[in-house]
Amino acid sequence: MAIRPLLDRLPEAFADPQTGIGADLMEINPDMVEQNLYGQCVSHLNDIMNLEQKEHPSARKFATEKYSEVDKPYQLYSGLSRDAFDYIELYIFILTILCIAMVAPTFANEYQTGSDSIMRCTKNGRVKFSVVRILAAGTIFTIVFIVGMVIHLSIINLAFGTECLKTSFQMLFSIINLPNINLGQLQVILVLSGLLSLLASISCTLFLSAKCKDSLSALLISLAVILLPTIVYTALGSSVWVSTILPSAGIGLQNSFLYQLYGFNFLYIGDMSFWTPYIILISAALEIPVFGFLAIRSYCKHRVA
Repeated sequence: MAIRPLLDRLPEAFADPQTGIGADLMEINPDMVEQNLYGQCVSHLNDIMNLEQKEHPSARKFATEKYSEVDKPYQLYSGLSRDAFDYIELYIFILTILCIAMVAPTFANEYQTGSDSIMRCTKNGRVKFSVVRILAAGTIFTIVFIVGMVIHLSIINLAFGTECLKTSFQMLFSIINLPNINLGQLQVILVLSGLLSLLASISCTLFLSAKCKDSLSALLISLAVILLPTIVYTALGSSVWVSTILPSAGIGLQNSFLYQLYGFNFLYIGDMSFWTPYIILISAALEIPVFGFLAIRSYCKHRVA
């Protein structure tokens, strides 16, 4: 339900249920309450930004402009809890680790067995072969990810109902959060950002697989790179460039993309401020083709020791 209908019924709530006495004494203007409520939200946001970003006026300006775009009044429907979205991020995190474990031996296993020497002697054994293997890995794990997320979200939405997806993001997390989305849109954003980070992580793993001489080394280094953003974020307690620009930056626990949307984390270059969710998405989108190209190049230039 919207907040406004609740404000309209406030005088009735204070009235005596039998006589109705009190309704005229408790004349509450819903327009005034609503105006003061969202005015206080803006004031609270400004206080937080002045406290946390007092040396970065560009971050304060961005937060103010972003929050001004949020639709008001907020919408509230019973159903989903915050835990449901934590489970989505946990599922993406576990699925990413499994995908990385399966894709790590792609090139390194052939180096280890020596079969790559045979493949290189064929007509299409270099560039075309590596491109096909990369595209095959990306396609297979994209399908696995989409099917898994469809099943996961279907179970959640059928259990709690789809009406609760209309709830404003601010009503489930914090009334001063910046994204202008509802919970249904939040699910879509988490899935798309998770898929983007997964593909970036797979591309990075394929590059490491093309550089390493054996499958075990490729697997261990890939897992270390995937877990590094979570470790750095946990150790430092805030976002830094290392935990934000790596392929798996949007995947993890406290550093997940959900918590980046929920928080007020910024990174800085000079006087410019950048909201971390934007950095995560842009970095992942750039890393997919970059690491894919480096994987092809490393495989084609590999020399048997």
